[in-house]
Amino acid sequence: MTRDASGRTEHGSLGDGEDARGLLKLALSAIAVGALAGLVGSAFHVGLAAADSARVMVLEWAHRYPTAGWLAPAMLAAAAAFVSRWLVRRFAPEAAGSGVQHVEAVVRGVALVPAPAILPVKFVGGILALGAGLALGREGPTVQMSATIGHLWSQAFKLRAGESRVLLAAGAGAGLAAAFNAPLAGAIFVFEELLRRFELRIAVATLSACGAALVVMRMLIGDRLVFAVPPIAIEMFPGFFLLVIVGGLFGLLGVAYSRMVVAGLDLVDRARRIPPEAIAAIVGAVVGLVAFVSPALVGSGESEVRAVLNGGPTLGAVIILFAVRLVLGPLCYAPGFPGGLFAPLLAVGAAGGLIVGIAFESTLPMLRMALPGYAAVGMATLFVAVVRAPLTGIALVVEMTGATSLFVPLLVACASAIAVPAMLASRPIYDTLQERDTAKRTRMPKP
Repeated sequence: MTRDASGRTEHGSLGDGEDARGLLKLALSAIAVGALAGLVGSAFHVGLAAADSARVMVLEWAHRYPTAGWLAPAMLAAAAAFVSRWLVRRFAPEAAGSGVQHVEAVVRGVALVPAPAILPVKFVGGILALGAGLALGREGPTVQMSATIGHLWSQAFKLRAGESRVLLAAGAGAGLAAAFNAPLAGAIFVFEELLRRFELRIAVATLSACGAALVVMRMLIGDRLVFAVPPIAIEMFPGFFLLVIVGGLFGLLGVAYSRMVVAGLDLVDRARRIPPEAIAAIVGAVVGLVAFVSPALVGSGESEVRAVLNGGPTLGAVIILFAVRLVLGPLCYAPGFPGGLFAPLLAVGAAGGLIVGIAFESTLPMLRMALPGYAAVGMATLFVAVVRAPLTGIALVVEMTGATSLFVPLLVACASAIAVPAMLASRPIYDTLQERDTAKRTRMPKP
């Protein structure tokens, strides 16, 4: 066997004692970064829970005054959105949006390393935005904050540039793992989406970080499924062919959703004369009004997904949920709030999956699959169609629901969900967002 420049053999085994010590140092650093990511992710989770409780209290108070009560949630949401967007513009512009695209750009060497200001801006701004009820996810802020922790740790201990990037990516994976209590999805996310390769050092760092993050998170806020579902029984034949069709339908929906996200960003970019904080306040006010009319339609969407997976809503309610969330997600992402894309995608996918399931159940009764199964398939396939990371999407949905019976159905459905957008030349959303960010940085005047 031959050795490469790092001292490893062609099969990735360690070549000498010095490299073994380096690997041990990297593993210990990854454990520390993962533990810090679990701590920050847990604190962010607790902060969001408190903000959600405050929003519920405001809405309950507002409904006592039907004539003018709507002003309170609208104005408070507008104010929170204004401050959230101002924090981003003033202190950390790279904290805008999900943050995953920025982490990818740093890993690939096309963006500057994350500034320390990302941590407080993403934390406070994320709680303000998500607490106001905006249709954004907590996973984006948690991923970017955790990646920043990885970079700061490598700076503090003067790690080499290559190890610093690995530690940054491992921190990002630990953040996703802590956000959704999904360690396997967090690790796969690093291999499949961030670094897009598998190597010994990457594996050691990523698995160490994700494991440490979950240990800390579960110690602080407990170990529970994000979406507990009843047992899902699935007959694979002739349902196998049905799942191919369902995956294709959600592949088309994913193309539409991606284009809506980009169209919203384009619209905001063209409104250069309007301060971004003003646009953010307008969107916040709209969300506040929606919350006053129907509180269940706003927020990250996790409560709605739980209801859908347990078969609670009627068909009419699910159609309304699907239509509103389909528009609300891109609308809330457009102004550049520090919030993620994953959770809103899952809400739209779950609602759409249940609608498809009800339609098939009434027209093709011989194709048997429990309705929660359709909702779960909708979640995974829409995620895969938009993000183009099938293994991450499958692992994420299975870990969040605990339904291991979904593995084979998701493999079948996600195959067509990823094929359809590819045939339509629709690019993965984070590649598109990363290119937009790079183009903006290129156009910015140099100081």
